[in-house]
Amino acid sequence: MELTKTIVEQAIENLDKMNKIFTLKSPLYIKYPNGETRVIEDIFQHPKGVLYFELFWEKDPKYSIHLIEGEITGDGPWRVGECSFHVLGCNHTHPQMCEMHSFWQQELLQNSDQFRVGDVVKIALEKGAVLPYDYPVNDKRF
Repeated sequence: MELTKTIVEQAIENLDKMNKIFTLKSPLYIKYPNGETRVIEDIFQHPKGVLYFELFWEKDPKYSIHLIEGEITGDGPWRVGECSFHVLGCNHTHPQMCEMHSFWQQELLQNSDQFRVGDVVKIALEKGAVLPYDYPVNDKRF
């Protein structure tokens, strides 16, 4: 995939502005204004806001990859547009979401052939995501 100059320039400009939400290793979830929540598999900075992939996005990519538009504010929880992003609390704080995240991790380890983990970065870039300059991309396609 060929990156446009605009995306590359924006990545360079935003190196110092990279929000902690994109470097965090803890699982995250999003809460929509209507109270709906989704556990996040992967999250990327996007020129318009945040691009995220739900757990098990491979089953229905059309409805499981989302762009949330707006400025990122906060240090956790974070706000983007009308949505908020939170660290998933697995000490009895969010039992159902934690169970879902644990099931996903287990499936990823036991049935890895069912997942397209390697495609996440490619799809994110195709959708306009901006990767940090030190993002570990080990595939010559990028």
